[in-house]
Amino acid sequence: MPLSCATLWSYGSGMRPWALRAALVFAFAFVLRIAPLALPFDFRGPDTPSYLEPAESLAAGQGFRARDGRPSAVRPPGYPAFAAAVYLVCGGPSDLGLRIAQALLGALAAVAVAATLRGCGPRWSLAGGLLSALDPVAIGQAPFLLREALLLFLVAALLWARVRLGARARFLATCSLGAALVLTHQLYLLLAPSLCAAELWNLRRAHRRRLAGEALRWGAVLLVCASALFLWARRNERVLGRFSLTASSNAAPARELWLTSEYSNAWLSGDRATGFQHLAFAEERRLVEAVGVEEAKRVLLARAWANWRDHPLRSLGRLLRINLWYWLEVPGAVRLAEHPRLAVVRWGLLAFHWPRLVAAFAGVLWLAGGRGPRALRATALGTLAFFALAPSLLYPVPRYLGPACPLLDVLALLGLRTSVLRRSAAA
Repeated sequence: MPLSCATLWSYGSGMRPWALRAALVFAFAFVLRIAPLALPFDFRGPDTPSYLEPAESLAAGQGFRARDGRPSAVRPPGYPAFAAAVYLVCGGPSDLGLRIAQALLGALAAVAVAATLRGCGPRWSLAGGLLSALDPVAIGQAPFLLREALLLFLVAALLWARVRLGARARFLATCSLGAALVLTHQLYLLLAPSLCAAELWNLRRAHRRRLAGEALRWGAVLLVCASALFLWARRNERVLGRFSLTASSNAAPARELWLTSEYSNAWLSGDRATGFQHLAFAEERRLVEAVGVEEAKRVLLARAWANWRDHPLRSLGRLLRINLWYWLEVPGAVRLAEHPRLAVVRWGLLAFHWPRLVAAFAGVLWLAGGRGPRALRATALGTLAFFALAPSLLYPVPRYLGPACPLLDVLALLGLRTSVLRRSAAA
């Protein structure tokens, strides 16, 4: 006999209301994150082997090594370690197992959004969880064998921990999640200072002793995060002979600083019609092959400085334009825009993404006006400052905004809630 929604609800009636809502959000989000596997799309990127090769080596007990057996330092260890743990559970390398694990992380992230919003009331908390579960941009991160799915979950967990946990548990969770974030992507080292600045700004009128205590706690968080990266760089020094966070063959971040000053596209940075990104990367490869990585960095930095020195307004305009598309484009849109069968999907995603950005902006204004719980205000605005400022000079790729989906969903729900409550009050 088929089970109706009412029957399923009656089976769950013995659960606590919050647990039942969380279970529904989790199940809904998980199913939606598994669904994209049916699409005619290769959810692997050019960077995928550089993550999965050391993951396979770790799972086999051979250390953090590339396919050729040499120690690898191309990528930080966070995502490869996560993939290796999945491989151990699956009994060997498994793309399907990794995608299922990432779908589970995405579902947990939706529950974390609902939990972050519990202070808004049960209906709004459930609405936030369902919004996150339905978020097509977040859904699109789950099947990709790249680190964005893990980063998305860690950001959602950090939002929940900073808003809902008590002081001691919040501190410990911030330290551990912050370390996990920086070991997955080193740029997230700037997240802790952003959160610290927002927290101290919120407490600017507090007693000096309280301000000093908060600054001391954030100093400890930053020390933990920096120590995690330091230990990884020392490991690289031991196996590769130089103190470095990465040992890639490209000229980043000098390449990114040069690219932002050269950005001539009217829209999407990876648009194949103009060939801008392809030609720029080809020029970088030519330089690296001709003079080596370090000299190529110096050449590209000199070119970037020359652009800013000789044409400051033009360079600033290009920087602002590429950052605008970083927010307005859909993460992964380059692949969708060039796909012969799925190009239309991008436009459907924009129909969600742009209204969500408008609602999120309303949520930002509400929080910036001093409303809402202090912890939510400081955490949301601090995290937003990180996503807006940290990659701004470094040729921000739309895919890098994917981990901000939980934050955008929280802000959008706050903006929608404010609008509804105002309309109700006016009526």
